[in-house]
Amino acid sequence: MKLRHEFPVIVVVGIPGVGKSTILSIATKKLEEQGFQVLVLNYGDYMFKALNSKGIVKNRDEIRKLDLRTQLEHQSLAAQMLIDDARKSLGAKGILIVDTHAVIRTSTGYWPGLPQHVIEILKPDVIAVIEAPVSDIVARQRRDKTRYRLDLAREDIVREMLEMTRYFAIASATLVGASVVFIMNLEGRAEEAAENLVGVIRSIL
Repeated sequence: MKLRHEFPVIVVVGIPGVGKSTILSIATKKLEEQGFQVLVLNYGDYMFKALNSKGIVKNRDEIRKLDLRTQLEHQSLAAQMLIDDARKSLGAKGILIVDTHAVIRTSTGYWPGLPQHVIEILKPDVIAVIEAPVSDIVARQRRDKTRYRLDLAREDIVREMLEMTRYFAIASATLVGASVVFIMNLEGRAEEAAENLVGVIRSIL
């Protein structure tokens, strides 16, 4: 069994409000300016494609309402679809960045976002955990009116989610021998956080 893909894979995780999307956007632009082909794929989008293809959901919001067993049954399919698309798109200097969550908070407990059957398909070289101060995350969540947040404006839950993300990311990395890095995104310093992510990615090329 091949332990790695022909292109480097970086999985970037972080709880809602850490500024992950902003950092990925800046980091992607920086890498492209340096001559790299960068493909950023959202694992949640592929979960929707996998479930929608079976007629199970009609929109992404319905995914969170599914039971754990139904989600587990489609996670591998989603991961394989993602890797297949990356193979079709990436060239010799290609880099795949997977945007996802290491852990999902639900009414039935914490679910792993990167369980063994998923992480062994993605085969990441690095799992990058984007973090931010609890107060910053809560403030960003309060400003975001576009998404439903289970952890909205609750500092205790945000703090717990940050801890759980670390634990679950490390557990997933252990299964495939990936490294784990923690990148702090302070308010107003997304450029610096993105530069740190670029440095990590450049170090494995």
